[in-house]
Amino acid sequence: METSERNEEAKQINELYNKGKWEEGKKIAEANLKVSPRDTDMRMLLGKYYLYHKAYDKARYELVKSLDYIPGNVEAKQMLVTVETESQRYSSAICYINELLEVNPYWKGLWRKKIGLYRLMGNQVEADRLLKRIMQIYPEDADLAKDQVYLTEQRTDEVRRSGKIDQAIEIAKKLVDEKPRNTDAYLTVIDSYIKAGDYSHALMYSERALNQFPGNSQFIRKKIAVLEQQQRYPEILDFLNSQIKTGAAGDLRNQYRYFLIEAARAAKNNDPDNLYGKIFDGSPANKEAFNHVFNNLVAVQQYEDAIQVLDKHRRKAGNRKELDMKELMVYKRMGNQRKAADLTRSYFAKYPNDADLRYAYVDMSLQRAKQNLQEGQVNAALSDWNDAIRYGDKESVAVAKQGIYSAYVTDKRYSDAIVILDEMLLDQPGNRDIRSKKADLYYRQGRFEYALMLYAQLLDGASDYDKPRYLINYGELAAPVVKNLREDYKIDQAHAFVQRWLAVDPHHQEALLAMININEQLKDYDAMFRYAQIAANHYKTDILFKIKVAAAMGHQPAQLTGSWELLRTQVVDHPFHEPLVKSFTGTTARYADTLLKQKNHALALSVIDTALRYDENNKLLKYSRGLAFEGLKQYDSAYYYQKFYEPSLLEVDEFKAHLLYLSQRAHKNNVGIQHLRARYGDDDAISTISSFEYSRSTSNGSFYVGRVNYAGSEEGKGIQGQFEWTKPWNARWSSRIDVALANKYFARTALNVAVLYQWKPTWEVEGGVGYRNFFSGENMFNLNLGATKDIADFKLSAKLNNYYLDGQTGGSYLYSLSTKAQYFMASPKNYIMAVASVGNSPDNDLLDYQLYNSFNVFNAMVGAGFGRNISRNVNAGVLGTWYNFQTDRSPANANYRNLYNLYFQLNVSF
Repeated sequence: METSERNEEAKQINELYNKGKWEEGKKIAEANLKVSPRDTDMRMLLGKYYLYHKAYDKARYELVKSLDYIPGNVEAKQMLVTVETESQRYSSAICYINELLEVNPYWKGLWRKKIGLYRLMGNQVEADRLLKRIMQIYPEDADLAKDQVYLTEQRTDEVRRSGKIDQAIEIAKKLVDEKPRNTDAYLTVIDSYIKAGDYSHALMYSERALNQFPGNSQFIRKKIAVLEQQQRYPEILDFLNSQIKTGAAGDLRNQYRYFLIEAARAAKNNDPDNLYGKIFDGSPANKEAFNHVFNNLVAVQQYEDAIQVLDKHRRKAGNRKELDMKELMVYKRMGNQRKAADLTRSYFAKYPNDADLRYAYVDMSLQRAKQNLQEGQVNAALSDWNDAIRYGDKESVAVAKQGIYSAYVTDKRYSDAIVILDEMLLDQPGNRDIRSKKADLYYRQGRFEYALMLYAQLLDGASDYDKPRYLINYGELAAPVVKNLREDYKIDQAHAFVQRWLAVDPHHQEALLAMININEQLKDYDAMFRYAQIAANHYKTDILFKIKVAAAMGHQPAQLTGSWELLRTQVVDHPFHEPLVKSFTGTTARYADTLLKQKNHALALSVIDTALRYDENNKLLKYSRGLAFEGLKQYDSAYYYQKFYEPSLLEVDEFKAHLLYLSQRAHKNNVGIQHLRARYGDDDAISTISSFEYSRSTSNGSFYVGRVNYAGSEEGKGIQGQFEWTKPWNARWSSRIDVALANKYFARTALNVAVLYQWKPTWEVEGGVGYRNFFSGENMFNLNLGATKDIADFKLSAKLNNYYLDGQTGGSYLYSLSTKAQYFMASPKNYIMAVASVGNSPDNDLLDYQLYNSFNVFNAMVGAGFGRNISRNVNAGVLGTWYNFQTDRSPANANYRNLYNLYFQLNVSF
């Protein structure tokens, strides 16, 4: 029955299609399919729409779906024939034609279409065979007769297209008579006779040619071709045998074997198979004839003919189980899985007690379930597996449950999958793999505690063979959990988790690394060091753990040197290991910073230079190198390397100022001008002292200064010449000597020697002795003890000056305690300063300038000033002081005066 007769909606859609309203019809079909996806008519009509629009893939999909629901839909199969033909899938089209012929074996139009498809495929032999067969069924059919005539005409035309055969034969025969040794003439005559179908003359001239040219391979082939055309195989074999014996050229032995087979095939036409075939044609109900013909067709893989023979016998002799089983067997051998599956379902319902059918049905259910799962049809696959469980044996049930488990996992139905695993555990309580899968599912559900607990149970009592695998699985589950906890900053939970992990697998590489990193985050450096050592001892070739050991040591100041040395030994052996080099340079930067703070500039420079061999472009190390050079007073190198530093926006001004200072200090020569203005508080008169000095530094750190001081007043002028030499002896010790001579106002002679010692990184102590001779005839000896402390950007110093004054009235002990505090801004040339002193003698500076001599009475001073770098070569400073001193030694008549000083200083370096 046509689709249009099934229901009114299908009829309506067909009418719309007939009117050319394809889109309206398609919308109705799609709407119905949304309500009822298994409506075979709507599927077929949707396929018809796509066929009309030549969307063959979509048409094929809908039509095949229609057949899935009603396999016998003839109209759908007809359209599929058209789809596969237009898609040039001729074999598939033939399959659908065969299915249609099963319903109507004598459908002449289908036979003609099938013949046409074989011709399109280039299989002329099968096309001719089918045409011959259908002609036997319809000997009077005019259309088939026309097809046969057309075939004959085609063969005749191929012969006629060679030209005028008779004339060609006569010319060639004449040429043979005239030149009997001309091989081309013989070949022309033989080929012409073959084209004309005159095989007797062709054979005669072939033999005549062989008499003239014995053993000639061309004429041997011609004679064989003529005899083959006449199917005279015994003569061919005799001829080939004789030629082989004479040693004729060519592959005659292979030809002999080939024609031996052809001779056997020709003889086969007279064997019992043909006779039984004739009996079956006359009496299809004959069981013996059917069995022989059917078995013979199956043996030669003529499965379609075998099915037709079986149907013909079934119609005449009636159906029985034996025939059903034969039909199922043929479709299986054909590879027609869909048909075989349909028959298996049908016959299993018909013969439920048949063990073979039951086995086949279960196997089919398992295969179909697998295919449905691959296509994403999980529910259909579950139904098939349940059928396999219902009818299958123990092995099949196990396979089906495994499939259901896989389906649930694919569909992320983990709880259902766990239930299936529990059922499987009832059958196999000791199966560790099932327990492992169950742990896996707990993990996917986020139930990490359960998952790891199961794996811990699996490890208890596991064999030496299984234990490594379980440990690997445990680690694969634990690692992402630890990673997520750390990313969520749940460090304490991650720490506890890794502790459990290490309790199960104490030397797991990833667990050890995680524990090391977690302890570093927790700042538990002792634990970090302990685990890093465990890992390094167990994985001796893993450089990463050696890096971690060094990193743990680096977090403990007392072990920073050991950390650096450990990394140094490793980087020597692995100079291209980037993480190692990076760790080494980072540790070097911290170690060098510590050494610089300790004022161990030489060692810091050595450490930095070692690291720069492996990371020569490291700007931080180059900057640290500049700091070391600055500490060593090699200011030109300090300036060069500190330029590599990249300051932040807030640091730019300060950084530039410090570079300016280094640039200035890098100059060897310096010229300074100083000017002092002094005025007593009770007198408007101003006293001045001006100084000019020249200084030069050397490459070994020595410093030489020549200075001239000038003082003028109404009483005359005074000039003092002074020489100063500073010498560093090593990293800790240095000395300073100065000597001065004057003609007036200043001390007549002055000599001072001082020794400086770098006691601690931020402490410097000083001891010095000196001598002064004044124009008054007095002599003064001094012993100076001082200390300086650096605190970040501050420098605090204190000095106790002890004097012994040898005067006209006898000797006396004098002292002055002075302090100075400086705050540096970016460089030592940018500062603010405060000074103070107290004692029974003026301080050193005032004694040198001889502005007043007030001994054995109260003397006090306070002052403040600042300094500034003006340019790369120029800096200046200003200091103001207030001196308050007692002029009368008698406490009863104490009288005090004030002295105000302003010091101006300008230095130019070059």
